[in-house]
Amino acid sequence: MNYFLNSKLRILNFTHIDLDGATSNIVIRNYFKDVITHQITYEHENEIIPKMIKEKDKFDAVIFTDFCPVNLTQVQAFGRPVLVLDHHESALSFNDPSKNVYICSKFCGAKLTYEFFNHDDCLKHLDELVNITNDFDLYKLTDPRSKPFNHLYWAMGFPWFVERFMTGDIELSKSEMKFLVRRQKDYNEFYANLPIQELKNNGVVCEAEKYLSDVADSLRNDGYDWCILYRNGNLSIRSSDNSNINLVNVTKRLGKGGGHYHAVGVPQQKENLADLIKRIETEVDNELNEVKKKEAPNEFMKKLQDA
Repeated sequence: MNYFLNSKLRILNFTHIDLDGATSNIVIRNYFKDVITHQITYEHENEIIPKMIKEKDKFDAVIFTDFCPVNLTQVQAFGRPVLVLDHHESALSFNDPSKNVYICSKFCGAKLTYEFFNHDDCLKHLDELVNITNDFDLYKLTDPRSKPFNHLYWAMGFPWFVERFMTGDIELSKSEMKFLVRRQKDYNEFYANLPIQELKNNGVVCEAEKYLSDVADSLRNDGYDWCILYRNGNLSIRSSDNSNINLVNVTKRLGKGGGHYHAVGVPQQKENLADLIKRIETEVDNELNEVKKKEAPNEFMKKLQDA
């Protein structure tokens, strides 16, 4: 039996700070009874080892959900079993099931975690919550509940969301429904007055300390191909589904950040914000130029076939 399928293990869970990471933690806390949770983002990876040292007498194994640390080798050398369950394209190079590192972009992090631990349907009560999260995080948006659940997460915070939906009960209360209606009105007013600055290649940048996902959606609907959203020292970059902007390649050229083809996060750290935005704008331009170079031979062959 897989070592990690022992529900009596004491777990140190590092999980991403978003809806997907929170639902992943719900899955972990439903399976294991003794869990220490640390929320993690790409700019705080240097805190992983210190936290492991601090908690060393309180856990038997480490599980990363919806997140794969770049210093994974160092983490694995700590001396405790490590399991990674992540789905970000930027982490695909780490995939190594023989070392309990599972990177699968087919599912969101919560769905991957659910599939790993749901043997004998022991977590079946979380099925709907996990599927709602999967629908939003992969941006399928076929379930009308997925956006409201994401709104609740960002409005109420990680601890509230985890405790509220720990049992898998997804029926929203009247007060929660009223809140969502009120929030939508507030957002419409916020977006109507949001200052934006246009960038090359039909891009845009703006400061969005709240309503991150909504702002990205609205900018897409307004016809922009990509956007940079700045908040609390972090930049979230999104590109439209019909664009050729692979943002994972952009983060690789920048040398920091990560995520998905159309959505990545980039820490600002100590870099000047204007300089970082300029670098991103340049790398998006470079990415589009690389795409054009690859498409050029195909266009030439097409012309030959049509001649």
